[in-house]
Amino acid sequence: MDFVQEAVFLGVDVLVLGLCFREYYQLKKISKALKDAPQLAIDDTLTDRLRKSGNKINYGVIRGTVTPIGNPMHAVMSPSVTGVLQIMKLNEHRVARGFAGFWAEQRKLIHISCNEVPFKLASGKLGVEVVDGLSAEILDMDTVYDNYEPSSLSLFDHIFGFFSGVRQKGMQTTEEVLRDGSFITAVGELELDGDSVRLQPSTVAPMFLTTATKNTLVKKFEEAKNSMLFKVIVCGTISAVLVGLIAKKIYRRKKMEWEEQKLRDKLDKSRLQRRVQARQQVFSDEQRCVVCVDNPKEVICLPCGHVCLCENCAQKIKLNCPVCRSKIETKAAAFIT
Repeated sequence: MDFVQEAVFLGVDVLVLGLCFREYYQLKKISKALKDAPQLAIDDTLTDRLRKSGNKINYGVIRGTVTPIGNPMHAVMSPSVTGVLQIMKLNEHRVARGFAGFWAEQRKLIHISCNEVPFKLASGKLGVEVVDGLSAEILDMDTVYDNYEPSSLSLFDHIFGFFSGVRQKGMQTTEEVLRDGSFITAVGELELDGDSVRLQPSTVAPMFLTTATKNTLVKKFEEAKNSMLFKVIVCGTISAVLVGLIAKKIYRRKKMEWEEQKLRDKLDKSRLQRRVQARQQVFSDEQRCVVCVDNPKEVICLPCGHVCLCENCAQKIKLNCPVCRSKIETKAAAFIT
């Protein structure tokens, strides 16, 4: 095929287009859910609003102060800091050799530890309990500890790293905490359970715990959606151009085949007319083709040796000799005088 290169490029582009379109669809879905999500105040009207909605609002927005239910947790590396959510990470910084032979810095997560205590978002004396806060897609936390320790490599480590393609640079330990007393925006499913209200992950869109406002979140996802839409348009345009090039090449090849076939048919017809004019017009029965009984015998079947076919019938009969039914291995022109 003369369009293999375009087909490969088209396959890659269609794959990228599919990924971009899926991301665009997700961003569009989240953006619409955020726009439609009601922003509710944590006050006495919240429970009444939930009762009117069947004890549940599938996707809503609230703002309040992070307040632990019970005792807060203390940060491991900074004990003076208290909070309700904690994430500790151990990352390895290293230099690795890529396929092109160039060395590039990489970071690999070695270990992650997550802890949480029950907490609520409070406004005055009222509050909404937050369930499974660590599963939030956007989780704004404060980094209370960040320590990088460079590696001390020996000569052997440098030599081994050169041949293995990976050389360690250092280890980084970080600790992030959602402090109690932080004022945040929470987005998720609101459910009334008796007299208490809880916010939990929703099936409509992801859960967010962020310091940004609802309008800021909507703007952020709208910008990301428009950027992804631009990528979808670019990839779609490239795919359309590649499809057009492939279709053009296929059409040219088919057109050439059609023209060649038309020329062959014309030549065959002309040759047949010349052969008919050169033949004698009167044949005996023994000289006629055993299949069509019209044209003279012109072809011999091998290896049986029967001269029994005209040129037209020889093109149609390819397996067995019509006289002895033996297998035809080849044919040849026969000149009968």
